[in-house]
Amino acid sequence: MIKQKEKAGFNMDINVSIKGIHCAGCLNRIQQSLNTLGVIRFDLDYQTHVAHITYDEHELDVVDILQSIENNGYVATLID
Repeated sequence: MIKQKEKAGFNMDINVSIKGIHCAGCLNRIQQSLNTLGVIRFDLDYQTHVAHITYDEHELDVVDILQSIENNGYVATLID
């Protein structure tokens, strides 16, 4: 789980389905990638493979987050 200092007022929460996660190494790879981007929080439900992600909408875009996950070899889909 990624936890960074939260900034009030600019945080956005999204849910992302991530396909292709098979082990803790997969999860660590995604976490490191998102941490580098500046994601505030990343929590994954291991049973559904749905991640809850919090980020600063003034520093990141959803496309950046999805692309980061996919650049690591996983399929990321934004859930409404």
